[in-house]
Amino acid sequence: MALRYITAWKIAGAALMVVGIISSYLLSFAGWRIGTESKLLFWILVALFPILAVPGAFLFWRGRQYAAQASAEGILTDANPHLLYLRPFRSDETTRKQVFGPRLTTSEEEQLADVLRPFGELVAIGRPGESLPTPGAARFYVSDEKWKGVVKRRMQATRLVVIRAGSGENVLWELTQAVRTVEPQKLLILVLEMGAEDYESFRTKANPIVGVSLPERRVPWRFTRVFGFRRVSGFISFAADWKPSFLALEGPYFRSGSFKRLAKYALRPVFENFGLEWQAPPISVGQIAGIIPFVILGVMAAGVAAIILLGLLSDG
Repeated sequence: MALRYITAWKIAGAALMVVGIISSYLLSFAGWRIGTESKLLFWILVALFPILAVPGAFLFWRGRQYAAQASAEGILTDANPHLLYLRPFRSDETTRKQVFGPRLTTSEEEQLADVLRPFGELVAIGRPGESLPTPGAARFYVSDEKWKGVVKRRMQATRLVVIRAGSGENVLWELTQAVRTVEPQKLLILVLEMGAEDYESFRTKANPIVGVSLPERRVPWRFTRVFGFRRVSGFISFAADWKPSFLALEGPYFRSGSFKRLAKYALRPVFENFGLEWQAPPISVGQIAGIIPFVILGVMAAGVAAIILLGLLSDG
């Protein structure tokens, strides 16, 4: 599909979503008054959000898929080094999730491809039967009978193998082949939003394959006790003797805020090991904006406290 048509899909989708969102805000702030003065206008606003926003999200998602398809055609035919990304197919973004879900931003896979671009372009096997690829790694397609042979050959030629942790049979087979085929420093295991129990299950199955004990990753007490959930996220890298290290998704507050930024910090040792320049992410405007309300409340509280104190002192 021509670039102008891809752009048109995305612009049309974004425009519909904006109109739908604006109508929902109007309904939120002035719904009662509008309903009192004109019930017809009120119900028009009620209907605009699903009528416009959902098709808009679909068009925008389709535009991104067509853009990913066009980009993959160029990546897969160039002579530049590629990185192999292996993951459970169930981790792929779906149309339902993109259209009806709360998030319209780039997926973790897209952000991972961007972070790793100094190493090369990220490529992956596409989900069997899909008509359009998921944005992220450049998809190539193989039959069920040939995919294992293709993975072995690509491992031999790739600069870096990234495997998303999972307990499925295919993921464990891919990990086995990676241990046999690539140098330890060329293997990364991505652990992303994995339940602590699921991660422990993966460790139990992966340890005999790797021949060493993968790092235990203890979830901070404040998350397990206060918020009531236990998730593990980070990368596992390996030294030349297969000694593993857990690279947590952590970074300074004002330079974090997204998977891409945290992954950039986590992968700094890998960049340095490959002799690639590493640069810290810029300061996040969103993170700064996030604390502004608390700063304002703090200033107001300090002002009130000062007024009360001055009143007490004057009375004394």
